[in-house]
Amino acid sequence: MLQPIDDHTLLRRIQDELVNYVTGHDAYAVVETAGGVLSPAPSGSTQADFYRPLRLPVVLVGDHRLGGIGSTISAWESLHVRGYDVPSILLFEDSIYGNSDYLRDYFRERNIPTLSLPPPPAVNADAEQDEADMKAYYDKAHQHESLDACIDGFEKYHAQRLAKLKSLSQRANDIIWHPFMQHTERSEKTILAIDSAYGDYFQAHTSNASAASDREDSLVKPAFDGSASWWTQGLGHGNPSLALTAAHTAGRYGHVMFANAAHEPAVTLAETLLKNLKNPRLSRVFYSDNGSTGMEVALKMALKASSKRYGWKTGTQVEILGLTGSYHGDTMGTMDCSEPNVYNEKVEWYQGKGHWFDFPTVKMREGKWIIERPESIKDIGESTTFDSLDRVLDFNTRSAEAKKYRKYLDKSVRKLQAEGRKFGALIMEPIILGAGGMLFA
Repeated sequence: MLQPIDDHTLLRRIQDELVNYVTGHDAYAVVETAGGVLSPAPSGSTQADFYRPLRLPVVLVGDHRLGGIGSTISAWESLHVRGYDVPSILLFEDSIYGNSDYLRDYFRERNIPTLSLPPPPAVNADAEQDEADMKAYYDKAHQHESLDACIDGFEKYHAQRLAKLKSLSQRANDIIWHPFMQHTERSEKTILAIDSAYGDYFQAHTSNASAASDREDSLVKPAFDGSASWWTQGLGHGNPSLALTAAHTAGRYGHVMFANAAHEPAVTLAETLLKNLKNPRLSRVFYSDNGSTGMEVALKMALKASSKRYGWKTGTQVEILGLTGSYHGDTMGTMDCSEPNVYNEKVEWYQGKGHWFDFPTVKMREGKWIIERPESIKDIGESTTFDSLDRVLDFNTRSAEAKKYRKYLDKSVRKLQAEGRKFGALIMEPIILGAGGMLFA
């Protein structure tokens, strides 16, 4: 029994076949699918999910029969929520149900032309006559104005898509200030124009062309997303389950004013977070809109709790404890929670309000895992080598070192307190300090 081919192999074969048709001349290659957009591919995944990595525009063949309006709109929505472009919709004319008339108006509001072709002739029991009827139909249909309009529309769509891609970097350079980028070094050549993203890759624009022939390289090429979009895409770009969940939530709520209100996703997520953390000290969840403001909220809570606990009066200068090389966001409060660095020291209002400790880092060198200590804490031991990361993380075997480090921290804090400094919060970046240089703590 033949086994289904895996998605990756089949996609690669389709892509290779399409590449064979790239000549640099005007031409089209069409990938025709069988069944509906949510019919299964050989692996069992839906076709809409299967073909998505290829980033192909779609001519959606609508249904002219009874029930066809609902099935056509449902198919389009399934494609739309997955990020497909649908430049046109084709279906047969029908004088009974008038689906083409309704769908033409419906999709006109969405800037998608709906084109109709005359239906093919009825099946003739005489095979020779049936073949002749179909040949006559094809001879006539291929010259139909709707088919010409479909091809013209695709050419227009393709030209517009390329024009937008080619101009995207320049347009962005003219009107956008980018974060974490030296603007004196920025130009349209240094801004990545992203056409789409799927899985671990961006589809990004490049203007490179082959000089060896009249064949052009693809204007859109994959770029590996090595930072998972600043660590927010652990499940990959364009994940169908996440896209559908987000679409469902947007359709159900749109937006909920959260002051003195609640909705099911927010409560369920909070319950899940607390359950999985399994920390009896954590009993509440506070929602914020991004990491920087989330840190601001946490900082306000911590400093207020400490001030109340120790009886500090309003106006008392309360500081934080943290790690060197840390970074917590670009709002003013979180910038003050890091030592002077490239992200904050040139900001006129910056005033570092804290003390930052050096810490041991974990590195791999020549196949060995090493714990390195900076000069400031060399007295707790020299660098140590381990055969595996499991050994590094087995704290029971390193309890003696931990006691030395704890003693160093305790002594340092007491010295700072003796100087009159008050600390109301400890800010930790567990495991990895990304902005500080990909340092593994």
